[in-house]
Amino acid sequence: MTSPACLILGGTGTLAAAAEDLARSGVDVTVTCRRPELAPRHWTALGIRVLALDRDDAPGIDALVGDGVDGIVDGQCYTPDHAAALARWSRASGSTIMLSSRAVYVDAAGRHANSEEAPQWPGPTPETTATMEHHGEPYASRLGYGANKAQAERVLAADGERVSVLRAARIHGPSTRRVREWPLVRSVLEGAREIAVARADEIGTLTSTASLAQALAACLRRPGSRVVNVGDAPAVTNLQAARILTGALRDGGTTATGLAVRPAAPGEAGALPGAWATGQELDLSTLRELVGPPPEPAATLARTARWVRSIARRGADGAWELPDQFDGG
Repeated sequence: MTSPACLILGGTGTLAAAAEDLARSGVDVTVTCRRPELAPRHWTALGIRVLALDRDDAPGIDALVGDGVDGIVDGQCYTPDHAAALARWSRASGSTIMLSSRAVYVDAAGRHANSEEAPQWPGPTPETTATMEHHGEPYASRLGYGANKAQAERVLAADGERVSVLRAARIHGPSTRRVREWPLVRSVLEGAREIAVARADEIGTLTSTASLAQALAACLRRPGSRVVNVGDAPAVTNLQAARILTGALRDGGTTATGLAVRPAAPGEAGALPGAWATGQELDLSTLRELVGPPPEPAATLARTARWVRSIARRGADGAWELPDQFDGG
């Protein structure tokens, strides 16, 4: 089997935009996933090869890597064991990229993104901030997700070669499986005249699929060992995000004229969740050195809104819904 120039492990969701950008730039891209039928149909025209291959099928990925590839991008590195395999593959790759998360960070009191008590950040979080310790927690758990990611990073730092770790905030954009924008878009489609947003004034960094694609391409062009916070700039509040999203729907022709978007009162029933900003702003200095100015939320959130509207459909009962592969929570 001929090894691809760029191998993306788990590339039909969050990393789909990156796969497309690379293919359009002339890179030979192969994407692995569990359900190839979910890959966009236009990928055939872009020359993107899609293979049904589980991330835990190490022998199968060994065969793909073969004698070497130009780049490996791992969107499914969740555990230290995953990282150990990726470290091995990195030695046969010109550049290797692991998709990580802001969830690895801990504040001065040891609190993290999934703590019962919210962390307190004194300012923008740099990559040098302390990260979670791992004590064997399952990765698919509230406490284990960040701890496993942090330990996976440490394994790659010790045993990998030319590995770039990209720490993302909450991700939005075309093809993402978790569509946090859906409650808002559905409200607009259902003709809401007013939307109340919870945690309206909370501010934070958002990460678009466009920002990830930009950072990923830069790391492939410039192999090295690095950790990079990835996000859009500037940081926005949940109220600002909601207003950008509804404004894009209005501009796109969806009925949103006259819609009021306001902060929710404390405990207000029916308020939509402030699903974007989490109270943590990431320091994007390293990202700016790597790629230049990051994308702006005004543009990326608008694109997200239009994408969500494009995939929405009427269900059998006439209610608006998303296709089954997307989580609208």
